[in-house]
Amino acid sequence: MKQTAEQRQRFVFLDILRGIAAIWMIQVHVTNQLLDVSYKDSWFYDVVNISNGFVAPTFVFCAGAGLWIALSRKGDEWRRFSPSLFDYLRRLAIILFWAYMLHVPFYSFDRTIYATREELLPFFQSDVLHVIVYTSLAVLVTFLLTSSLRRTSLLAGIGAILIMIGTKFFWNTSPADWLVEPISRMVLPAPYSPFPLLPWACYLLAGVAVASLFFSSTDKGRMGRWFLIGGLLLPVALFTFKNTVVTPWTDTWWTTSPGVHLFRICGTLVLWGGLFLIEDKLSTSRLAQYLKLVGTESLFVYVAHLLVVYGNTADFLRSTFHIGTTDWWGSFLGFVIICVPTLLVMSAWHNYKRNHPNRAKKLTVLVIVGMVVGFVVG
Repeated sequence: MKQTAEQRQRFVFLDILRGIAAIWMIQVHVTNQLLDVSYKDSWFYDVVNISNGFVAPTFVFCAGAGLWIALSRKGDEWRRFSPSLFDYLRRLAIILFWAYMLHVPFYSFDRTIYATREELLPFFQSDVLHVIVYTSLAVLVTFLLTSSLRRTSLLAGIGAILIMIGTKFFWNTSPADWLVEPISRMVLPAPYSPFPLLPWACYLLAGVAVASLFFSSTDKGRMGRWFLIGGLLLPVALFTFKNTVVTPWTDTWWTTSPGVHLFRICGTLVLWGGLFLIEDKLSTSRLAQYLKLVGTESLFVYVAHLLVVYGNTADFLRSTFHIGTTDWWGSFLGFVIICVPTLLVMSAWHNYKRNHPNRAKKLTVLVIVGMVVGFVVG
């Protein structure tokens, strides 16, 4: 299938949306780590906390939209199992590698093999990267089996709805009742995993379905306006319904329910529609172009800031500078201190990849091999 110019272009607004989510995620994690508990009993924290709830869903949603775009451009090649398909699978493998490395209980094979069962179980917990990889693979397999992007998108939309509706009924299920516990900790809702495949897969599936709806439209401007207006008005209906009607999801509304998942998706749709409607202006904005760069390097930003905020680096900074919990200004300062160096290193890495693509690939392999060797001999 010959690609049109529109199919070949990179959609600036989508990269910017992903970039906003990546930077927003740094704020979420820094605030969670640094803000003193005494500041969490206020209306301001409630507002910030609700806004923070849009970050991970937007990140996963964008991954689904990006997958739809990739399938629309390379689907014919992938059905023939071309090298580009294996390039995509290689990228997923790298993401999955980082997903599990971020959950290794000890960076030492020797310590790990002697770890207790409870110490090992967090390794099997699902995170945002696990959700992206495993749900993307499910969508890819569906596409290869159906040989139709339209049918795949339709099934993704149906799957998203079923997950939104059905996850609640697994909420109080004991893992030992029907799955091996390590597997269930990845699949089932909290407290077993912070981002379990159920319900978090619904955001990536929704991203696939919404991207199909949007990019297949002959009037994307009107569709963007509908996203913006609907994303603003639907939450009013959702909260009115929540506060007036008792449903099976009333007791789990904020953890898993059709209402909370649609509410979070509305936040993404508002940004999607708004950014698309001003995309022409964004193409001349230096800030927008930098956010686009962050979006293209969102995996680097995600992994790098987690290693600093939750890894050994955080322990080193705490002990060296006697950092404990702090107020809002301290949390904001911590965000700036973490965000700026992360983005500077990200920019350097992006330029290196652009100027030396083959060296960058070799360096990526070297880092992965080095981390594996370090884990084994550490």
